[in-house]
Amino acid sequence: MYRIDSMYEPMVEALLSARTENKADRWMACVAFWLGRQQIYNVPDFWLALAAKITSSLQDADKSAILDQLNSKEAALVGSAVDWPETPGSLLAIVAGWSPEPAPVDLYAYAASKRYAVETGGIVLNGMRVMTDRASQSLITGAYNYVQANPDITVKFKTSGGFVELTAAQMTAIANAVGAHVQAAFATEGEINQQIIAGTITKPAEIDAFGWPSNGDSPAT
Repeated sequence: MYRIDSMYEPMVEALLSARTENKADRWMACVAFWLGRQQIYNVPDFWLALAAKITSSLQDADKSAILDQLNSKEAALVGSAVDWPETPGSLLAIVAGWSPEPAPVDLYAYAASKRYAVETGGIVLNGMRVMTDRASQSLITGAYNYVQANPDITVKFKTSGGFVELTAAQMTAIANAVGAHVQAAFATEGEINQQIIAGTITKPAEIDAFGWPSNGDSPAT
């Protein structure tokens, strides 16, 4: 992480990033010459060699504007610049400490979290929004068992849109749809886990983009 009392840390990182992208702009030459003159991180020769190579790659107008500000030694470096200088290992180590690599994502845990969100996200059945959170799943299971034992009665059922009165057949259809949705969510997570093992899924975005079930659909194959 950058120190708030330092201005050259973001300068260094921006310059090296632009170099990695094979950019050669006037601002890069100015920054590199300044870093070299200040002997930042004790690698002045690298900064000056980098500045010279960048300057030699500029359009004539920008190149002349830079050369007008250089001393004879710096101008000679521009005239002899051929290859891009190799970044010193000591500098790379310093820069790496500013922006440490993020901790790797546990893809299995990410898939489980995604499955839970899909599983409990609800479904739409015949135009009726049915909640599928864990508490609702339990209540639906209880209502289903109740109508199996009492097939001639109707039950009051609360949806996200309010109360409805359902027959045993309708309650059974809801229970089956919710059960199918939940199972599809788990089945999809299982397929994703297999692809993680196989190495064909390596990023969270690929898990998000997988064919997760919705509205009680079957998992993607």
